[in-house]
Amino acid sequence: MKMKKLLAAVVSATMLGSMLAACGGSNSQTSGSETSQSGEGGKTYQFWGTYEEDGENASMLNAAFLLNLNEDGTSVADKYMFANYDASDAATNPTYTTSYMSGTWKEVEKDGVECLQIKLAYVDDAGNESNAQTAYAYDVAGVYSFDLTFPVVPGMSYTRVASMEGKEGQTYADANAFIQAYKQEFTAPESVGTFTDATNNATAYLQADGTLLLYAGYDKFAEGKWALADGAISITLNDEVVDVTMDGNKATFTAERDMGEGNTTSFTFVCDDITALSAPEAGAQTPAETPAEAEGIATYEAGDLELVLLDDTNMKVKYPAYGMERDGFTYVLDGDTLTVTAPSEDVMGAFGQIWAGVGAEKWTISGNTATKAE
Repeated sequence: MKMKKLLAAVVSATMLGSMLAACGGSNSQTSGSETSQSGEGGKTYQFWGTYEEDGENASMLNAAFLLNLNEDGTSVADKYMFANYDASDAATNPTYTTSYMSGTWKEVEKDGVECLQIKLAYVDDAGNESNAQTAYAYDVAGVYSFDLTFPVVPGMSYTRVASMEGKEGQTYADANAFIQAYKQEFTAPESVGTFTDATNNATAYLQADGTLLLYAGYDKFAEGKWALADGAISITLNDEVVDVTMDGNKATFTAERDMGEGNTTSFTFVCDDITALSAPEAGAQTPAETPAEAEGIATYEAGDLELVLLDDTNMKVKYPAYGMERDGFTYVLDGDTLTVTAPSEDVMGAFGQIWAGVGAEKWTISGNTATKAE
């Protein structure tokens, strides 16, 4: 079993209104009466759903889930990380995890409405259980639905929610059929040439307008500028000139990727022959000409977050470690006190848990740093 918090929807206590409004599931926080029905009677159900998010860590976050409710009352959820673009056989596919979460299920009557009670948790190799949830799936015209809360990193507090729907019986014959239904193909950025780090599966794409895009696998982690003149290539990343080493026509440069919590990964990019490259289009900015791209009117470092003041009232919050950000915040800056109003949970989505964990309503400003007010 392998790797990478959100709030599950709450089903209301009213009968039919609950089914129509939440049509899906809730977690163990759901209140109300529940009555177990007789066994599963040989029935099976299958559910499927995805979690998708834009950002520089999509390959570590985005996934599809296949949940089987078996005749013996067991429930098993497999995870397929489709944003890694691997559609090979499930048995040996490193992006497909069988039994990512597991548990039990049964038919119950909750608040007078028949539904499926589904219990799931992550269980490690030593049998330790974490990230447990209880959800209820209701039948609407033959289709059941609920919200699956799954851990980004098994056993840790950050989770995401995938909306699941399913039916009685089997929709996907096996894991390979599921992979084929959800597989994606990577489309590389347009470029006039590349640098590569074959050891770490990383590529730097040189675009015709002078833009440089750095990818680790399928995640873009940095952007800069490049120029070619008099047989030499120059590169700027994050407004800093990068040292490019030349050995004949071979060019090499290094770049680091911030992995969060003080961890970085270093890449060595190589182009064997820069004479095969076409210079950027006329009018493209050279690295030395690249202006600093300030965002908004001010940015404050706030622990693991960045608070970006977009204008006099609106604010964006970034979480660089996971390449995530959300608009919709508002603020009032009074002296050295920054008061922040967060958007609704519906707007924040998965980001809501990050804000709940490391965000705050009031901050004390000192220079470019924001500190939670006591």
